[in-house]
Amino acid sequence: SLAGLLLLTSVLLHMEDGHASPTQLVCDNRLIQKYIREAKDMEKRACQALPALSRPVVLPLVDFSLQQWKSKSNETKRQEILCDLALLVGAVGSGEPGCSPRSMEQTRITSIFLTYRQLIQGKLRFFFHDLAKDLCK
Repeated sequence: SLAGLLLLTSVLLHMEDGHASPTQLVCDNRLIQKYIREAKDMEKRACQALPALSRPVVLPLVDFSLQQWKSKSNETKRQEILCDLALLVGAVGSGEPGCSPRSMEQTRITSIFLTYRQLIQGKLRFFFHDLAKDLCK
């Protein structure tokens, strides 16, 4: 649901490098899997019921190179994820641009959910994995 997206965004906005909170979100892999399942469900429901948008929305490009991702600091990763989330939330909210440098215009509602799922399955999951190394010992 959109509420789940907003809750996750809220948690991420309050994470500080090396002081992530709550620790349970980072250390319990079942939670990130829950968000991935919810994103898949939202994408499936949108695909079945909703028409194309009347005008395109701007979505972040959330693909990434794992090698480049691993070379970034956790603070850089956090900022990149927050920028992607800001652009994604802006697409379904006010339409204000986020700070994500890479984006695309889309008219399909399913693209919003696909982008959200890819962001969670990719950058966010790997970011939590990196944080867990320090926090979940």
